[in-house]
Amino acid sequence: MLKTKTARFARRDYPTEVGRFYWKPYFGSRSYFVATVSEQSLSLVQEYIKNQ
Repeated sequence: MLKTKTARFARRDYPTEVGRFYWKPYFGSRSYFVATVSEQSLSLVQEYIKNQ
């Protein structure tokens, strides 16, 4: 549901920007990605995500 709502908001609010990359009627695939990190690298991953 989160992916669906996010895609709808992005298409509604940023049609020009989104249209350059997503010209099909869907954003992603039906799959998902899961990964784990150790506690030692958690802060590095959080910082990376924050700066994306």
